[in-house]
Amino acid sequence: MSTTPDEPHPPQHSHNIQERLKALMRDFRHGAWQPTGLEQRLAELLAQSAAGTGSLSTVSIRAALWEGSMTAIHENGGRFITLIADLLPLVEKPDAAALHTAGVALDLVETVAQTAPRRQVASPSRACPGPGLAGNHPSETAPPPRSPHLREDSSRLRADAARNHVRLLDAAAQIVREHGLKQLTMEAVATAAGVGKGTVFRRFGDRTGLMQALLQHSEDTFQAAHLSGLDHADGRDEAIEQLRAFGVAAIRRYAQELELQLAAEPSPHQRYRRAPRRSYHERISVLLSLAATQADAELLSHALLAYLEPALLWHLSNQCNLPLQRLERSWLELVSRVTQEPTAPHDVA
Repeated sequence: MSTTPDEPHPPQHSHNIQERLKALMRDFRHGAWQPTGLEQRLAELLAQSAAGTGSLSTVSIRAALWEGSMTAIHENGGRFITLIADLLPLVEKPDAAALHTAGVALDLVETVAQTAPRRQVASPSRACPGPGLAGNHPSETAPPPRSPHLREDSSRLRADAARNHVRLLDAAAQIVREHGLKQLTMEAVATAAGVGKGTVFRRFGDRTGLMQALLQHSEDTFQAAHLSGLDHADGRDEAIEQLRAFGVAAIRRYAQELELQLAAEPSPHQRYRRAPRRSYHERISVLLSLAATQADAELLSHALLAYLEPALLWHLSNQCNLPLQRLERSWLELVSRVTQEPTAPHDVA
């Protein structure tokens, strides 16, 4: 019997790609595979697109494949570009094995990208296809001058597009809150937002792209409210209050979108390397160093953030049936205990 598109990927398929990824990583570290300039550029594009969410998306993979075109097939036997192409069906309909494989792939592209020469990387999500990578003269790629009226129209169109983008994401978030992640479809979002389905597809590419955008929108909103740059606490008491408020806000946010957070849960290789997680750790460390001057703020911050992991909160709320208020009270108690200054430092034997 053939595998339908909605069925999980055969485990051996993910395993095969994992082994090929690991072999390519070994060859890279031992110098047996030396990426070409094009392969390094594709790795940079993929790593850059995954910086916000910590995971590869179908949109970023398709952009890399388009950027590489047929040229990358002839570089180093096409091992890198073929692996990227084979990832696409796994990322489109991910299961547990596919998510782990995507995490291994992200390890590879980030490692390659970090060793690439520093240069300005173009955004992988350009609105219109541009010229190829090679053989372009600057005069051939320069856009024609625009009149002031065209610039005004362009600004108005960008503002309208931004408003429509937010409206679509708000509609998607409402569907997830009220009906669950399974009911989040492109057609449902279009209906809720009062637009055509084609508009949603043009904006997000596919359902995976929609979920990635929804997660990023939630992340941006949360960080704007709780990680707003340099407004660090002024003194111990304020630091403790900000710690308390941060955890309560995170618990309430995850309670509203647990399904989305769990669907985006990265592989163990990426969990602590994601940009949001690093930002949380940095902020908690700063607050904890003010609130508990004798504590090892760097390590204890990991302990505090472990309480706020979506998987743990899902277990406590859904499997243990603990009310949200109890989870919040427990966070407040945890902060109080961690920030309680000891009478004297204790050395580990």
